[in-house]
Amino acid sequence: MPFYRYECAKCRNEFRVLRRSDEENSVSCPRCGSTKTTLLLPRIGVIYKGKGYYSTDYRKTKSDTASRANTKGPMSVADD
Repeated sequence: MPFYRYECAKCRNEFRVLRRSDEENSVSCPRCGSTKTTLLLPRIGVIYKGKGYYSTDYRKTKSDTASRANTKGPMSVADD
């Protein structure tokens, strides 16, 4: 049985309830007893392993920053 997160509409208390998914949705707040509760979306932790998806995902090493400083980009302006 999974935990479900709820938020009370009356006192804004956030709490978890251990219940089956096929049980009745009537859940009361443990703080104020109100039945006006909202089911919250689950929190999901994501861990990316490997080189990463973007160049900003990981810290750059000193050799990476030094090599990029020595190269000219496509937008360099030539003296006329």
